[in-house]
Amino acid sequence: MALHEVGYRKWSGAKASISSRWMVIALTGVRLAFRSTWLSRTLVLSWTPALLVGFWFFLYEQSIIRDELRRVISGIVAVATSDADLARRVFSNPAAERHNVWSSLLLAFFRYPQGVMMLIVVGIVAPRLISSDLRNRGYLLYFSRPIQLVGYLFGKLLVVWTFLAMITTVPALALYVVGVFLSPDFGVVWDTWDLPIRVVVASLVLMFPTAAVALACSAFTSESRYAVFSWFAIWIVGWVSYSVLRAGEMAGRGRPAIQERMSQRPGIMRMAESSDWEIISPFHVLGRVQQYVFGLYPADKQIWPYALMLAVVSLASLCFVASRVRKRLRA
Repeated sequence: MALHEVGYRKWSGAKASISSRWMVIALTGVRLAFRSTWLSRTLVLSWTPALLVGFWFFLYEQSIIRDELRRVISGIVAVATSDADLARRVFSNPAAERHNVWSSLLLAFFRYPQGVMMLIVVGIVAPRLISSDLRNRGYLLYFSRPIQLVGYLFGKLLVVWTFLAMITTVPALALYVVGVFLSPDFGVVWDTWDLPIRVVVASLVLMFPTAAVALACSAFTSESRYAVFSWFAIWIVGWVSYSVLRAGEMAGRGRPAIQERMSQRPGIMRMAESSDWEIISPFHVLGRVQQYVFGLYPADKQIWPYALMLAVVSLASLCFVASRVRKRLRA
């Protein structure tokens, strides 16, 4: 090729639609993420809790036709939900409480094992998404093409959403299908038809704020290791701060108040009790909104502070990422 022919030339081939150009960014990000051996192992490990939850689905459905299992199941429900009334209703008529128990099992699956897996998976995938572009000036390659900033951000978000769906939405829907087939009658579909919709909504509640915050951590620095540290620090500091303040709140009520509350709610007080300090812990804020999605949120409590917190944090995080990228483009 002659020297004068080297340089930028107008593309004469077919162009992808503007609405689908973000797909190239997303597919590239997913493909690069799968190069991590630790990510593949974590994805496999994330499905392990689904086997345990599936076993509880099986036991509960069997208790409908086998009376000897009802005492065991009602005891498990009392410990897991801290709801003695629900446990008594399960013991007397488990079929009538199927929706509540299935919702509780799916919520516990989202909140505890998959909550930890989410933290690890996003900590592996997200920190490099923006920071690597800032360090290697990869954003210049992206924006040399006819792509807008919105498409760039959406492509990066979709990378995180893909892996979150793999560890939350897909196994939760699989659990629902397994529960239907393990049920002694297909009337279970009529009783629980809305749960797949709730699973999808609860997944979206998890995906949007976590992906936005993860990208903000990645855009904060050009060093991926600092982005990893900031991602885990947000969750750990929020959890520890809430735990300390909550302990002080309980201590301020005095020992008799604590003993009275414990006697009224036997078992592990997982989500039965609420506190104003939950708003500073991302884990607890997400849990409350997901609890509302599954229809298990207390009727006398307001959900809007938690939902507003998630919306504000998501919007602020995306605005921060957009400003960081724009600043580099102008430099």
